[in-house]
Amino acid sequence: MFRRKNIIFYALALLAAIALLAYLFGSRSPQVDWRESYKPDSRGPYGTKVIFELLQGYFPGEPLTVLEDSIKGRLPNEMESASYIFIGEALFMDSADLKTLLAFVEAGNQAFISSKTIPFDLMFHLYYEECEEAYWDDYSSFADTVARLNFDHPSLQKKGGFTYKYLDRYQVAPYSWSYIAPYYFCGLEEGLVSIGTLNDSLSIFARVPYGEGYFYLHTVPLAFTNIQLLDEAGLEYANRTFSHLHAGPAYWDDYSRVPEWMGRRRNERQYYNASRQLSSESPLQYILGQPPLAWGWYLLLALGLLYMAFRARRRQRIIPVLEPNTNTSLEFLSTIGRLYFLQNNHRQLALQQIKLWQGHLREHYFLQTREMDKAFVEKLANKSEIPEDAINKILLLCRNIQSSNFVSENTLIEFHRLLDDFYKNSK
Repeated sequence: MFRRKNIIFYALALLAAIALLAYLFGSRSPQVDWRESYKPDSRGPYGTKVIFELLQGYFPGEPLTVLEDSIKGRLPNEMESASYIFIGEALFMDSADLKTLLAFVEAGNQAFISSKTIPFDLMFHLYYEECEEAYWDDYSSFADTVARLNFDHPSLQKKGGFTYKYLDRYQVAPYSWSYIAPYYFCGLEEGLVSIGTLNDSLSIFARVPYGEGYFYLHTVPLAFTNIQLLDEAGLEYANRTFSHLHAGPAYWDDYSRVPEWMGRRRNERQYYNASRQLSSESPLQYILGQPPLAWGWYLLLALGLLYMAFRARRRQRIIPVLEPNTNTSLEFLSTIGRLYFLQNNHRQLALQQIKLWQGHLREHYFLQTREMDKAFVEKLANKSEIPEDAINKILLLCRNIQSSNFVSENTLIEFHRLLDDFYKNSK
């Protein structure tokens, strides 16, 4: 009863807690997600649901395919006037995806990538180092609360530019605005060409020819988020930006998006130098220069020292393996049974079976077998779930065997059958 009261008390307490949480959280207005997710299904300030829906109307009659898995095998490798679109903080591509994207643009299609950092693996194919031997070192950035974007082409320019602010919980906050450093533009036909600016001086929108197609690199993906497109000026900027893409099928990459820190970590100068030239560092210097590898190296040394310390101790003599004890009781009983049977001593064999049966009752049902009366039969029937009639037949034969001096073969067989049925059917 006490336990039942505790269960009821805890159940009521749990229901009360659930009701309280439902009241506290259900009565509040929905929380706004201020993270830069750039997800096409996000209605948050920095999701891309608005631009995703607008892109479906930019090219009427042309499909907009969402790539939710590796782009390998999903992009055509022939001229289809198609466009690849990526908007996010950073993108990560393995060698197969990168090869697919390069073949897609080389065939005469175009790729629009708006991110705060760009993979070095991609720029290795797009950037040429003729610009005063300036090695590619990713996008640059500066912090400010307001930025003014515009275009280089006179037909797309807007007087005064397009002003953007970064809001964090409805408050204007400093933001890291990425741009392409001026020394990466050499004026070469096969190199970077600026087509959009930040604050009238820094390039944030560039075009790179590759094969028969073009790459369009944009460094401010914030301009295409939901909160920016609620303003008419932001919507106009997006329209003018995507006017560079010609009509045709479009592919929205929702698979390659990663956080900015992950993209920049991959783009560290050590990785770039290692991929372009031989390193002057020894392997051990490189390992110790990377904190995760250094910890792994120290752990390996510590484990090696521990192994040597314990291995150096005097080894204990090998303990011999002992054979497990074998139960020979059944063999003994079988031998005694055959002996009695061969001697036609049926009574002695039956008496042994009675002893074994009584021992079974004491061990499994905890019943005393000194007085096997009516009460004993009822207890045994309840515990073993054997009918009382069957138990009484066994007890009757037990008394007859114990009181007589001779037991026939038929009686022994019948007694064995009754005991065998009891063993098989008892619980």
